[in-house]
Amino acid sequence: MAMVGRRNFHKYTGETPEISHKELVDRAFMYLRFSMMCSVVFKERITSTSENPDAIGFRSGFSYLIECKASRADFFGDKKKYFRRKPESGMGCKRYFMCPVGMVEPDELPSGWGLLEVHEKPPKQNRRVTKAKESVSFPERNLQSEVSYLVSAIRRINISMAVFVESDVMPESVKEKYS
Repeated sequence: MAMVGRRNFHKYTGETPEISHKELVDRAFMYLRFSMMCSVVFKERITSTSENPDAIGFRSGFSYLIECKASRADFFGDKKKYFRRKPESGMGCKRYFMCPVGMVEPDELPSGWGLLEVHEKPPKQNRRVTKAKESVSFPERNLQSEVSYLVSAIRRINISMAVFVESDVMPESVKEKYS
């Protein structure tokens, strides 16, 4: 039953745990926020950039990208994307795939990518995430896409200019309107 080159036997059930893509994305969001300590995290946000990651987090000038894959077919299909074939055109200073434990071998990853594995859920607990392989840094990345992604996200938050700093430069009409 075991296939050569795959760790498809899970510790407790004897097979890879079934985890939905949505659940993986939610775990990626929580992992970036609490394990990687990213102060700004987004998940499944569609923007005008060519790459729309499942989860991306920003911390101290670094960006951490996580692509979630619930099936091997989806994982291998991802390799066809332009920014996977040309790493310098992709987003993320550190890049990871998040998959159910045992679904992907570390040597099957694109060069430099890390692997986060999600384990079966114990009763009344969250699924545990372990880092099976660390990502290298991608110093040559598409910073323009990262900035566009952030600008698009901020624009959608619909932040209005509700706070004004009073100064001599502010026109009287604006001071009157917001007094």
